[in-house]
Amino acid sequence: MFVIDVEIKNAWIRQLKQDWRNANYCYFKNKMKLPNISLLDSGKILGKWVGGIKRGLSISGFFISRYPWQYVQEVLYHEMAHQYVEEILGITQDLPHGKAFRKICYDNEFDHRATGDIQEWIKKKKKSATDTQEHNMLNKVQKLLALAQSKNFHEAELAMSKAQEILLKHNLKLLEFENKRKYISKQIGDVGRKNPVKSLIASIISRFFFVEALWAFGYDQHKNKGGRILEIYGTPRNIEMAEYVHDYLHHISEKLWRDYKEQKNIFGDRHRRTYIYGLLNGFYQKLEAAVVKNETKSLIWVDDSQLKEYFHRKNPRIKRTSSCYSRSCREAYNSGLTSGKRLVIHRGVTTRNSGRVYLLQ
Repeated sequence: MFVIDVEIKNAWIRQLKQDWRNANYCYFKNKMKLPNISLLDSGKILGKWVGGIKRGLSISGFFISRYPWQYVQEVLYHEMAHQYVEEILGITQDLPHGKAFRKICYDNEFDHRATGDIQEWIKKKKKSATDTQEHNMLNKVQKLLALAQSKNFHEAELAMSKAQEILLKHNLKLLEFENKRKYISKQIGDVGRKNPVKSLIASIISRFFFVEALWAFGYDQHKNKGGRILEIYGTPRNIEMAEYVHDYLHHISEKLWRDYKEQKNIFGDRHRRTYIYGLLNGFYQKLEAAVVKNETKSLIWVDDSQLKEYFHRKNPRIKRTSSCYSRSCREAYNSGLTSGKRLVIHRGVTTRNSGRVYLLQ
């Protein structure tokens, strides 16, 4: 039996109740009533809905302890769909995953497979995220990013420019076909407070790397910490690339700030955010210039309507917000801006066993 500390168990149940309320508002128009929410002791079963008098919705505590909270939410929404079929539609004789249930999952982009054995579901998720054609495209981009490590600035610039062009051509080719494409969502970065630097990095990946981005409410179940987290939407390989760029920009901006401090003999981090914001703005302007250059080659990006539809089904009551910042030091901002215009994205190292991409130091 899997043992959970009472305090953390109660915290998880509180968060599940809050996520249930949010989903009831977003997807079910507040038609349902909160059921009895509890944790399963099972290390095998993801979750379950028990209707009738008991009105119980349970999710495995073992599962919660080992996988991202976004996965936990997927299981929660799956069980809520069962609750809706029984309590609102009044369907009790249909198969557990019958037509009504599947329609609810399809309309709201819920995973109808998020049930049964934990390991089997995780395997299915990993398998559905693979695509040979997109994998080959990403390999080409990774090779070009390896060239972007060249000490020759112009050679590095050319390699990165070619990598961007390949990404653009690949995504334009996807739009030529009317068949339904596979999209996923993923929460990236840490749960915490949103700030202008984080927001600008989010703007960069959503503007130039073929994903939609949204600041969602996240939860770290191990620290019992809630806050904002960046959620991105796109094809599996675009998600992989966007996440890599996101992590790389966070990493390199801190490194370049430390280099700038040492060069200028600066003590403390008073102007850190200003420098980094300038750096990212410079990089944004550089990528924008590449867009104009590609347009001269008739490589013009148009929005992916299927991705837009997927995004809005996942976020039916979306509200966007913006951030502001203060240029506390003009010199720091301008120095960052100059560095950003010379910034190139280098390749990461992918481990064979896990497939995870690590940043080069």
